[in-house]
Amino acid sequence: MIIWRGWGILVLLMTGLPAGLGAFAAQALLGEDMAQLGAGIGIVVGGVASFLVGQRLNAPVQGYHPQTGQPVLYKNRHTLFFIPMQYCGVLLLVLGAVVGFTSLPNLL
Repeated sequence: MIIWRGWGILVLLMTGLPAGLGAFAAQALLGEDMAQLGAGIGIVVGGVASFLVGQRLNAPVQGYHPQTGQPVLYKNRHTLFFIPMQYCGVLLLVLGAVVGFTSLPNLL
């Protein structure tokens, strides 16, 4: 079961699509052993996109209370598994680096 709030589900789309395309392109261009490297690069790209989109979407917005007119800071919540999108991006960067580095013995 996937748990998300707001646009947090976009993390899966922004990561899955580049990882799949990267694996497919690396396999087609460089051989079957390089699919893992392409997937790792795709996960890194998805992590960067998730971080940037999360920073933008989760930024607090200045507003005013409708009854009192006092300034209020509205906070947005876009999460995946209770983790804000921008932090998911950082985790994906680490995961992509690990996947990419574990494929390096295939280069030799």
